[in-house]
Amino acid sequence: MYPNPNFNNYLAYQMQQQQPIQNLSVQPQSQCYFVKSPNELSSVNVMPNHYYLGINTDSNEIYVKRMNNDGLLEVKTYSLKSEEKEKTDFQVISERLDGIEKKLSEITTQRQTLTLKEKGNERNSKSNIE
Repeated sequence: MYPNPNFNNYLAYQMQQQQPIQNLSVQPQSQCYFVKSPNELSSVNVMPNHYYLGINTDSNEIYVKRMNNDGLLEVKTYSLKSEEKEKTDFQVISERLDGIEKKLSEITTQRQTLTLKEKGNERNSKSNIE
């Protein structure tokens, strides 16, 4: 038998072509549960690229359980913000300055009353001497 020259050329041509690489992207998924503590998420079988959310309406917390890249399980706790607005730096500084001014005015009024009492005592002592 004689070798087929076209067959070898076809293999060489096929080896020269690069095969396209398909990128697989896995979208993370989530499942939500209503729980009272993060321990209730321990019964959940954790899968990679899945987030398991435990919502606690009593304490306004959210527990997130997931598998990290090392294959270890982690649970993070997030607390919801309170309804009070946070004060800006300007508001905090303004309140502190108001407090300082109030204390200074109290101190000056105390000193003024002390000096008036001392002057009154000096007058009484002078009148008693004469």
